[in-house]
Order: sequence, then C-alpha cells, then structure tokens
Amino acid sequence: KYLSENAEDFEQKIDSLFAEVDSAVSVYIPTSIISCLNKGEQLNTDAIFNKVYSDAMHVYQLSGGFFDCTVFPLVEYWGFYHNNQLKENTIDSAAVLRIMQKVGMHNTRKTDSSVVLQNGVQLDFNAIAQGYTVDLIAELLEENGVVSYLIEVGGEIKANGINADDNLWRVGVDKPSEEIDLEERFQFILDLEDKALASSGNYRKFYIKDGVKYVHTINPKSGFPSKNRLLSVTVISDKCALADAYATAFMAMGLKQTKQLYNKLADELDVYLVYTDKNGDWKTFVSPGMQKRIVD
Repeated sequence: KYLSENAEDFEQKIDSLFAEVDSAVSVYIPTSIISCLNKGEQLNTDAIFNKVYSDAMHVYQLSGGFFDCTVFPLVEYWGFYHNNQLKENTIDSAAVLRIMQKVGMHNTRKTDSSVVLQNGVQLDFNAIAQGYTVDLIAELLEENGVVSYLIEVGGEIKANGINADDNLWRVGVDKPSEEIDLEERFQFILDLEDKALASSGNYRKFYIKDGVKYVHTINPKSGFPSKNRLLSVTVISDKCALADAYATAFMAMGLKQTKQLYNKLADELDVYLVYTDKNGDWKTFVSPGMQKRIVD
C-alpha cells in the first residue's frame, strides 16, 4: 500500500523487481544465478546477488555462524523443500555429519565478478531474500517520490510515513500458535514508524516423525533442526533484509545467546521474544524500543 500524489501505479515496476530478485537468488528457478552456482557453474553475479551475499556474510559473522546461508543441503536433507517430510526413512547422523563438511559461509568467497563456492557447497538465501525484496521496493517507491507506504512480502514488512487516515501504519504480529485464533490472534500490535519488521518462528512449519517434532529452523552448528525454548522472534531494524536475517539467526541461537547478541546490537535492533520457561509457561522478553511502539 502506498500514497501517491499523482495516483501513479507502480505495479509493473514492482513486478519487474520481483523477477529480477528471482533470477538472481531463487533456488526454485533452475536458471537463476544461485541455482547455477549451486550446480558448480561459474558465472558473474549481479548487483542483487552481491548485496544479498554481502548482508548474509555480515550477519553470519556477527551471529557467530548461527545465520548461515550454506545450509541448503541440510534443509533439503530434513525435507523442508519436500512438503515438510524427511527425505529418508530414518535419520542418519552420519549423513548429517557428511553434509556438515560442506556447511559454513567461510567455504565461500567473493571475487571481483562473482562468488566462489568450494566443491559441494550450496547457498540458500530464503532467510534474507524476502526482506531484501522489501527494501528494494521501498527504494523504488522513494525514488519516485512516495514517502508513505506499507510493504509486505512473505510476512516481512517495512513502513514509512502515514496511512490514508493520517495515522502511523499499525501492524499485528501473530501469537506463536499452530492454529490461528481469529479472536485472539495477535501476540501484540504496534505502530511501525519508518522501520522494517520481520518475525520468525517454528510453530507452523514443522513435521512429526516417530513422535519427535522437527522444526524448519536448522541449527548450522549441529546440522539438526533447532531445539531451544524460543517460540518466536520479532526484530525491528532500519533494513528489512537485516531484520529478516537476524530473526532467523536468533531462532537458531536460542534465548540466552539471542539476548547476548541483542545487547551488542541494541542501537541497531529492537526485539520481541516469546519463549517457554522450565515449566513450559510462555514468557516474553521485550526491548525498550519495542515496548514504546506497542499499542496493544
């Protein structure tokens, strides 16, 4: 949604942006740059790919490796590209260890014209590309004189200015529940003033095998789906790509390490964490800046 003085429609330009992003970083398109690199081909990378890679490496380093875009083969092994079902009949720890030898952004490097992946390393930008797409659309609108907008792509959001009622854009964040309760849907509602927001959680994308719940957030340190007390993470930042990436990193890190990293980045981020205590009861950690934005 956006307010345009001349009622100009940017739909075609926005659609073109989506196509450019897909052709650079979509693992679902066989001819995209990322797909070709993952198949071992050598080719030049474009500005979109380079920016996403640079931001991904930045968060990888600051998170101590908990945000890692080389987890593609692990995500595939655990079946989250295959209707959320384990590809094999049984979980093979030895197979996970073999895959882990190819995991780590340190196994990649940027050159003047491309990104080089060590043999067998594969990239997956799904945890940052949607946020980056939001940033690109925001840039497009601002370059065309639009100062009031609300952008949402795959749940990642950026807001600027005011809405048609002259109010700040108001956003609700779902409770981390498997089912949506329309009467008690939101964990909180906030006014999003000139910022980006991203949420991550394991409460809807998972499967159960042999009585064990496997969530879609992969811990790149262990190679297994994350197991910690965090139910959901919401991050506010200037850039949606970074909010998107940190939300994923925090879900992999768990509560204690997330708080530690947040304390280092408190000037750049605000967070809302929902977690369980040792008794299984829901608890929250809300940063001061986040608390100021919450209206309900």
